[in-house]
Amino acid sequence: MPRKIKQFAATPGEWYHKITLPSVGVEPEEKLLKRVEPPFVKFCKFIYQTMPSLGQGATFDKKHKEAVDFLGWGLRPEELSAAGKFALFGSLILGVIVAIVIFVIPGLNELVSDLVGAQFVFVYTLFPFVIVAFFLTNFVQSYPTNAADLEKTKALTYVPEMVGYMIMSMKLVPNLEKAVEFSAMHGTGKIANDFKRLLWDVQLGVHTTVSEALDLLAYRWGKYSDEFKQALMRIRASVLENTEAKRYQLLDATMISILESIKNKMEQYARELSQPSVLLFYMGVLLPLILIIVLPVGSAFSGTAMATPLVLIILYNILIPGATLFFAHDVVMRRPPTQEIPKIPDGFPGLPKKNTMILGKMQFDIRLAVAAILVIGIVGSVFISNQGIPPRILIEEEAFQLLPHDKGLEEVMAKEGKTADWYDNDGPYFQQLKLKYGEEQANAKFQAEKIKFFLQPENDITPYALSFGLLLTLVGAASFFIYYSSIYKRMAQLDILKMESEFKDSLYILASRLGENKPVEEALKHTRSFLPDFKISQRVFGKTIENIELLGMPLHAAVFDSNYGSMRNLPSKTIQTGMKIMVDSVKLGVNVAARTLISLSLQLRNSEKVNQTLKVLISDTTSMMSSMAIFIAPIVLGITTALQKVVMLTLSTISTSNLDKTLAAIGDTTSSVPLSMPTGFSFGGEGLVSPLEFLLIVGLYVIQLVIIMTYFTTKIQEDNNLLFYINLAKSLPIAIAVFLAAVILSGVMVGGFFGG
Repeated sequence: MPRKIKQFAATPGEWYHKITLPSVGVEPEEKLLKRVEPPFVKFCKFIYQTMPSLGQGATFDKKHKEAVDFLGWGLRPEELSAAGKFALFGSLILGVIVAIVIFVIPGLNELVSDLVGAQFVFVYTLFPFVIVAFFLTNFVQSYPTNAADLEKTKALTYVPEMVGYMIMSMKLVPNLEKAVEFSAMHGTGKIANDFKRLLWDVQLGVHTTVSEALDLLAYRWGKYSDEFKQALMRIRASVLENTEAKRYQLLDATMISILESIKNKMEQYARELSQPSVLLFYMGVLLPLILIIVLPVGSAFSGTAMATPLVLIILYNILIPGATLFFAHDVVMRRPPTQEIPKIPDGFPGLPKKNTMILGKMQFDIRLAVAAILVIGIVGSVFISNQGIPPRILIEEEAFQLLPHDKGLEEVMAKEGKTADWYDNDGPYFQQLKLKYGEEQANAKFQAEKIKFFLQPENDITPYALSFGLLLTLVGAASFFIYYSSIYKRMAQLDILKMESEFKDSLYILASRLGENKPVEEALKHTRSFLPDFKISQRVFGKTIENIELLGMPLHAAVFDSNYGSMRNLPSKTIQTGMKIMVDSVKLGVNVAARTLISLSLQLRNSEKVNQTLKVLISDTTSMMSSMAIFIAPIVLGITTALQKVVMLTLSTISTSNLDKTLAAIGDTTSSVPLSMPTGFSFGGEGLVSPLEFLLIVGLYVIQLVIIMTYFTTKIQEDNNLLFYINLAKSLPIAIAVFLAAVILSGVMVGGFFGG
């Protein structure tokens, strides 16, 4: 009897100390038995095993050694050195091989020579591989330190979470081993894995005590997160306090210190965003504007192929977008992960079938709607291209049109009283010039006059209306598909996020009822009735009660059963973790559960504060970048498109004038001074880019830039792919419409488009 009385008189702390948490038992140990190396480490080991001579004699510097030790990689300096040298030599050797192949094969050599100029074949062939070799080598050598820095950034989120769980456990019972175990079970990220490894090492005898292991962990993390090191020291010191009040005071001060440190680092991150934002503007907007002025002028006066379609495609649609995306991705990767957004799978309950949209009470296939948009848009574009707005068939011939139709070659040449083949390369005008000046001089004058003629607004045969219509149609169809493929998942995601917010509030009510010594079923019932408008009340608490009362399931099964549990089809880490803590703590008694849930609620509120702090701090930057992506960049690039035509017209006028003076000086002889246009100074083929080609190149670049900028602004605000798709679907049509409007208005202002 005395033994039974003593058993029932045990304190909640003693009960808690005796509980063995199942999640930090066999499963973590089994995972730790087999080390899974990252792909980068596997790559380095493979290169060293294949070519060991590349890594002989290599050593780590202090920074690399600290990074590799911190990450726990089994990477040796010889392996990293071998991978870096392989990236360098491999890229250069590949470039040399490509250059040799181009020189050896006659047809390929002539093709590249026509595209970039014979004197620049070697430069255009080998130079990209030199750039790639430089970046690849730097990427390989700096990968370990960058990975360690990335973990440091992630620690801004994981540290408050892990320290919060440790403090929660320490307030229940001052036992370091239980606190580490509790944090390892419910935490995420590298710190949680390190905690699990710490427990495993203690059990194996690598460390004699948890305190000793915590000291080593604290100093290993101290190089990357000093606040985490200080927090572990304070938590260790709290065990030595002789009263519960002093222990609570020290633990609370630790949490406050952690949050203040994280807030300061968030502010620093937000301040540092201003410079990357400016650089993105320079790279994505100002650089294309400068290039379109420099390239044609440089091409005309240097005699090099600098403004051909191929060169502009490489610059505008490959190099600049690639560099901009790489830079934006690098900035986004350094963003502290403040919240884990729920991921909605395709078969999530409540979603329509894949590729299906809801209109009223009916469902339609998105692909059919996209096909309809494409058909209507293409037919409408062709009609407007032929008829204009208002249509020519409904108005008099000389009446004003808001949007003129696209002029054809025969129409333009008829107004000039010339045949349609007048400016063909073997047409009548060229034959006349050939008889008068000789073939070389005739070709130079013919190309200059041809460019000048078709660049005149009244003679422009570029199908602007058709191009604008097709561009809007394709972008509209793509945006429609992206939007309706994502909006229903986004709505489900918002519902879950709302439940997460409600869950934080409902924990207070649930903990209050448990604190009154009520059974967990009664506490859940009261919370459901007290908060009837909360989705969490019916979706989780109500379902849990039904499983207990109607199906007779125990609490753990009622919540986590794979077929009937209340957490089934609820992909929320916050709610999953909270309910698991509730289920585990109830085993220790309702009073312990009440105190645990109160601590959990405070922990979740602290995490929410960190997330909101970052959003507020970066709101100015995201607003500015969104405006730039949707309005500023398309307007500037639209003006750039108009300027390209002005530059080309100016160059052709100057060139024609110089040719006329030269021809007048040499007379009608066919054997005197050789005369030629600058390399590539013609439209089409290997010549300068035509207005239509440039419009399409820049239009594609606008689409790429909007994708990159939307990715940047969305990801630094919230790491959420669904939100990125929704924002992209909304931004892309607006940006393209603004771009086309800017092209038209700026073209009209400088006399470049829709001339009479």
